[in-house]
Amino acid sequence: MNLTLFAQSNQRLWGIWRKKINDQKTQDLLDIATTLDPRFKMTYVNEDNKTAVQNKLQDEMSKLKTVEESLPITTSSSSSAKKTRKTLGSFFKAAQSNTGPTDPASQQQQSVSMELQSYLFLSNADSEVDPLVWWKAHKEQYPRLSSLARKYLCIPATSSPSERVFSTGGNIVSCRRSALKPQNVDRLVFLAKNL
Repeated sequence: MNLTLFAQSNQRLWGIWRKKINDQKTQDLLDIATTLDPRFKMTYVNEDNKTAVQNKLQDEMSKLKTVEESLPITTSSSSSAKKTRKTLGSFFKAAQSNTGPTDPASQQQQSVSMELQSYLFLSNADSEVDPLVWWKAHKEQYPRLSSLARKYLCIPATSSPSERVFSTGGNIVSCRRSALKPQNVDRLVFLAKNL
């Protein structure tokens, strides 16, 4: 009989676990967070989802502004600028340098794509490396990706810490202490968890 109850509870737990894992939003979040972890990158992302994850990252990176883009553009006044003579060679040199995409949106998209591909082609970090320390060291090299890493890697892997805080709150607010003010409950929970 005990074996039957164990099998039923095991099946129930397995169903709950499958339901949580098969949620597409959760899977997308996990894929992006795994990709932004320099120890794993796209190692554990399903082959079918790799392009979707890269596209999602590029979309989010495009929405971010880098430090250089947020700085105001300063121009020198025309009175202080000295007029220089331009030769025919300098004209052709300027024309050659301007043959790339002139649309700022396409330049930004190309920059975003290059940043992401550069990160993905970099070899994986050692498994003992703290990902947040790694991103702090490479913040200058990958400015947009480091912002996304801060956004996604700060999510706790489990809900255990918050569950513990709720349990502590439940232990503090009992039938005898039901008249506690909310600010006092906050203080007591803080003290219970930090002392």
